[in-house]
Amino acid sequence: MKDIKFICTTLLLILLCFSLGAQKAYVDPENTMHSIANIDDVFTPYVNPSLLGISFADGIGFGTSYDEEDTYKQHWIFFAPGGFAYTYENRNDVSYHNLAFGNPLGDGPISKNIHIGTRYSWRNSKFSKSWLRSGVTIRPHNSLSLAMVWDNPYKQSPAYRFGASIRPLEFLNSNLAHRLELSADVNYNRDPLVVNAKREFKNPLLGINTEIVNGLKIGASYDLDSKDATLGFSLRFGKVNLGNHILKPDKGDTYTVDYAQIGTLDYKPFLGIAPRKWHNMKLSGSIVSYKTPTFSVGPFTVFDSTTRSVEEVIGELKKAAQEPGVEGILLVNPSFATSFALMQELTRAFEAFKATGKHVACYYDNLSNGGYVFAAPIADKIWLNPMGILDLKGLAIQSPYFGDLLSELGIEVLNFRSHRYKSAGNIFTESSITEAEREVYDSILQTYLDQFIAQISKGRAGKLVGSVEAAINEGPYFNAQDALAKGLVDGLVYQDELPELLKAEFGFKKQSKQLANYHDYNWHKKPAQKIAAIYAKGNIVMGKGKPGKTIAAETTVDLIRKARKNPKYKGIILRVDSGGGSAQASDIILRELALAQTENKKPVVVSMAGAAASGGYYISCKADKIVAEASTLTGSIGVIGLGFNTERMFNKIRINWSTVKKGENADFPNPFRSWTDTEKQRMTDMIELIYEGFVGKVADGRKNLSLAQVHEYAQGRVWSGKQAYDRGLVDDLGGMDKALEHMRQLTGITGEIQLVDATSKEDAIEINMKPISLTKAFVPEMALEIEDSYKQVYELWKQYEGQNALMLCPVQELILDF
Repeated sequence: MKDIKFICTTLLLILLCFSLGAQKAYVDPENTMHSIANIDDVFTPYVNPSLLGISFADGIGFGTSYDEEDTYKQHWIFFAPGGFAYTYENRNDVSYHNLAFGNPLGDGPISKNIHIGTRYSWRNSKFSKSWLRSGVTIRPHNSLSLAMVWDNPYKQSPAYRFGASIRPLEFLNSNLAHRLELSADVNYNRDPLVVNAKREFKNPLLGINTEIVNGLKIGASYDLDSKDATLGFSLRFGKVNLGNHILKPDKGDTYTVDYAQIGTLDYKPFLGIAPRKWHNMKLSGSIVSYKTPTFSVGPFTVFDSTTRSVEEVIGELKKAAQEPGVEGILLVNPSFATSFALMQELTRAFEAFKATGKHVACYYDNLSNGGYVFAAPIADKIWLNPMGILDLKGLAIQSPYFGDLLSELGIEVLNFRSHRYKSAGNIFTESSITEAEREVYDSILQTYLDQFIAQISKGRAGKLVGSVEAAINEGPYFNAQDALAKGLVDGLVYQDELPELLKAEFGFKKQSKQLANYHDYNWHKKPAQKIAAIYAKGNIVMGKGKPGKTIAAETTVDLIRKARKNPKYKGIILRVDSGGGSAQASDIILRELALAQTENKKPVVVSMAGAAASGGYYISCKADKIVAEASTLTGSIGVIGLGFNTERMFNKIRINWSTVKKGENADFPNPFRSWTDTEKQRMTDMIELIYEGFVGKVADGRKNLSLAQVHEYAQGRVWSGKQAYDRGLVDDLGGMDKALEHMRQLTGITGEIQLVDATSKEDAIEINMKPISLTKAFVPEMALEIEDSYKQVYELWKQYEGQNALMLCPVQELILDF
């Protein structure tokens, strides 16, 4: 295959180099070589600028023409970055410049299939003495393309051309539609040699294009008016298009046009031949539910290149599943951090990839606890370095308690909570874990462990020696031979042995790090109903904030309001990844979502990621459908409030506070004195009031649960997604794909659905950069971790400053290193 491409490229370059000479006449690419309705190469700016918006016109190119005596006639240089083109043409030392623009009319179901464009041309430096060619193309169906162009020459009468092209195979098999195209073009103009001539329709130009096998395109046309004939031939492979046109006029010499084009997208595999290969997929850094921009400058939005969204990774998997030649995914030392919930979403995507008959193989120098749970259900083979460690060992949660320290310092922390399970403030008041906390942690860890076992059993059943439980309890495995003997891995190999091992096990070893981006061969773009995706990630706070960092009430409400009032959106999917926060901010956001359902009649579906607990569940509870992963942390329906009394601390350091006030409660709350019983009771009453409102809103949103049932499942209790599903707190288990299924049912959409990111900045130019930190070069890692911890505490303090009641989950989502 490489030899064929090399030979073709070399022949064309030789042809172009030796075709230079003196010029006597020239070829008119506008009207002689192509139909205006199906042009799809570098000459698109000349023939029909309205089709510049299609990907086949993109790229850079060079063309030349010569006669029967191999005498050079003219040459072209093309530059078309997408929707815009500049073309330079030289005829007998006369320079012609062309600027062209073309794009679909819009993004609607009709407007996306109407293309408009124009070309502005001038000779040498005579910019003012220009002429125009404008065009419009309509593609109402994948089998039909209708086009019109009109020329406005300098100080001459306008001329018009109409064209139509059909793809008859569309009615037999849409995948074969592009294999055959029939076209007819008709000119409508005056005879320039006749004075005061009337416009009239000329005899048509008839054409045919065929692509019997991928990359080998042959076409011909015959002009019934001028009796001219054209034969076209092109080779298309990778991003390269090499073409040749032979023009045989009724009278005169035969002309040949050669051209080469390097585009931005790939053609289908040449001759349908795609060698079997592995996609060497890189999984590193962090995988998150929403990728937060690092910063924005004008139209540019900069992202951390070490962070990827889970949807981005799943998109890569879907692309690999569809690419010819890719028979497997190879993961070499994948190392990434994500929540258990997002890992489950990734696992299903890998399983969908394998369902197409393709393979997954993994190699590790060392294999982490979470990494094994990820690899076990998806990998056909797991290979470990002979000196590697398999750190399979189960799960544990550790938490510090500062109650004794704060008491010793003279700081009294008042921990107001709706119920004993609402324990987010316990780290400030308790000396150690409470029984209620231990009960919750034990329940969560057990359901996670059950899911660990299920994941491992799915892929290693029949390979393990003994039970999965025993394998976990006997870990970690510092001796790789023990892991092999236990059946946890399939072999002990060094990384450089992988190619031959892949060949022996699967029959192919070629690897590729890049996936092809193929042209869309369809003429007609199917209308897609749009669904707005709003990402709510972080702590819920009042005011404004950056999406992905916090769920700021003002910012989030603005996003929801824009989406619910935009008629192009048929529904809203709220992607929640939050342990909660401000009760007031949560209520403001919930109200705006309810307005989308009542005022705008748009369904709302919530997709829960790693966590959607407490305030995160509050903003979700009235959705038409709630979807969670089995390991999502959710529930925690309850309220807490924290108060501080530093009177003893200031007494110790001999600082005295005095107060002058007008109004009985003017200094409430006061952190510099003890709270009165009345003040404590008022705080307790507020917590109870907000809790009752929380439970009432959940009961109102969850039609399947009574108020008594909601209260039974509430009381601050944290549930896994599976436990919440069993209790009716969520409707289904799954990720964004499952949420889209429910949205389709709610909206009644039967056609294509387009999920639109309604959170990020529209039309932004994305730049991915690896973060550079000089601090890390000079400061020890431990010091940086301590700094980060203090920074997080400070940010929390600032976020919740002035908030008396909080809806916070006491259990943090499980972030694992895979």
